[in-house]
Amino acid sequence: MLTRRVALTVFLLSIFGLSALAWLGAKGRLPPTLARTYGTIASFASDDSDAAPATSVEPSRTGDAGTGKAHRTSQATPLSSAQLGAPLVNGRFVSECGAPDDMKVVVKVTVKMGLANDVTVTTDPPNSTVASCVEKSTRAMQWPVSSRTQHATVTY
Repeated sequence: MLTRRVALTVFLLSIFGLSALAWLGAKGRLPPTLARTYGTIASFASDDSDAAPATSVEPSRTGDAGTGKAHRTSQATPLSSAQLGAPLVNGRFVSECGAPDDMKVVVKVTVKMGLANDVTVTTDPPNSTVASCVEKSTRAMQWPVSSRTQHATVTY
């Protein structure tokens, strides 16, 4: 009986903790390290229609999550959030394109059949050279192949 109570208490505290994390993340009140992690995990959502809005994340520009290339595998189902976000999570390419740390860079990408079909990059302050370089880098990325059209918006 005591084991059930302990398990139930741990379960309820976990649910409460995750709810608090989600609420604080949505309000933008997490410490920077948790905010990056929360944004990466929670916001790489995708959708099945072209009309649905994309989601936003704020990954680190200097992260070491990989080279920006994902394995090219074929699947009939939509990409998972992790698969859709994997090439974008390492924002090193943004810095390599000359974007200073205080520049806001927003990348909107539509992915189909493992490639970026549509890429829009905006910078604040405006800088067409940086935007063009980031767009080219994003178009060179690869995702697992899925026939579903999916969207992601990433803010660096």
